Amino acid sequence: MSDKIKKESQAKKEIDRIAHKTFERGASFLNLSLQSGLRFTGYKLKNFLNLRSPSVSEREEFLKSQAIFLVKELEKLKGSIMKAGQMLSVYGEHFFPKEVNSVLKSLQSESKPIVWKEIEKVLRLQFDQTTLDKIYIDKKPIAAASLGQVYQGKFLDKKLNLAIKIQYPGVDKAIDSDLKVLKKVLLLSGLVSRNKGFDDIYKEIKMMLHYEVDYKREFETLKAYQKAFNNDKRFVIPEVFSDFSSRRVLCMTYEEGFSLDSPQVLNLSQERRNKLAISFLDLFLKEVFVLRTVQTDPHFGNYKVRLSSYDDKEDQVVLLDFGAVRKFSKKYISSFAQLIFSCLQKNHDLCVTSGKSLGFLYEDDPQEALDLFTEICFEVTEGFNEEFSSEEGKNFSIGKYPYDWKRTDLIERLTEKAKGAIFTFKLRPPPREAVFLDRKLVGTYTILRNLGFLYGPRKLLMKYIEPYCS
Repeated sequence: MSDKIKKESQAKKEIDRIAHKTFERGASFLNLSLQSGLRFTGYKLKNFLNLRSPSVSEREEFLKSQAIFLVKELEKLKGSIMKAGQMLSVYGEHFFPKEVNSVLKSLQSESKPIVWKEIEKVLRLQFDQTTLDKIYIDKKPIAAASLGQVYQGKFLDKKLNLAIKIQYPGVDKAIDSDLKVLKKVLLLSGLVSRNKGFDDIYKEIKMMLHYEVDYKREFETLKAYQKAFNNDKRFVIPEVFSDFSSRRVLCMTYEEGFSLDSPQVLNLSQERRNKLAISFLDLFLKEVFVLRTVQTDPHFGNYKVRLSSYDDKEDQVVLLDFGAVRKFSKKYISSFAQLIFSCLQKNHDLCVTSGKSLGFLYEDDPQEALDLFTEICFEVTEGFNEEFSSEEGKNFSIGKYPYDWKRTDLIERLTEKAKGAIFTFKLRPPPREAVFLDRKLVGTYTILRNLGFLYGPRKLLMKYIEPYCS
């Protein structure tokens, strides 16, 4: 392919700009709302004139077409409305038919980048020319997302590779209005119905979005993680630079490594993959039960693996994103630990009590709901059951009957159980505190599966929950 064709191809993939001014974005939202509503009204009118109710397949096909339309429009708008759509897709099974949620999940893939001239405007508003003259930035982004883009760069007076995260113009100011519009569009389009639990999920998403656009908060969080993991050589955390960081820009060292699903990682020996998996699980457990501060977006793109060339050194996990970090109260984590302990002990009554404490269960829930909740919880902790328990030694002994995280259909079984819970719990979503903690748990399980983890880490888990249960 010639350079000219390459440039033209790249240009077509880039977005010239995004609407970020209040009036301009409002006009786009009005158009989106009207079109969604008209499509739904037309669908209902057609069925009314035909004097019949639509079949299940016809309704599913219509809802899927609505979801496809919505995703295309959100990709154009970017910003918090697109990010909120991504977050909703994680728990879409509580609100959307599976055909709809599969479309919404496409929002989680990397989005089209925005041209440099739009990003440069943010830099010039954040820093004076003297500061900008100290740094070189490659104008081609290495990553594009819903809230911003990441570029490689260098300080001109240092031989140090940088990763520079730059927020899209106006994203921070649009969160509240964007969420109101998305909620209205989902209702008008017929994709969701009114539900109090749905409102609670929106409150959680709103809070997390405000966290994610505050790069000063992310800067401080990153420094806190550096301190917390300072003596743990299994983890690499980028160094951040205050002189070229602000509320809209975050400058840190560019850290080399392989992606989690790269051949270089997947072809490692079982022992090395087990050690990496233990590192990821240990990270999750320390975040939850020690720091009570959790990075809630376990996307593969937020991690790298740095492979060791020496037998006496461990492979390292590079942590890249600290925006979607949520703090939890000691009371909540204590109840969460009690819930896990009840599962490991197969204690039905304690599981129900913990479920009520966490807000999953209500006092007037029928026995059917209590039993289903317990069944799901016991299954979630399946890999930590006594029969799979392995010893952690020099060679990571995997035990007589280790749990095979790669070949288990646990996630699929839980998904099916969740569908049953939707009807048993009358479309009740999980409590808002649990939304992103659950997201991190499922993401961690997915990483363990990807690494082909062959191990029963019961003793590691017990080490973290015992202080809460003694």
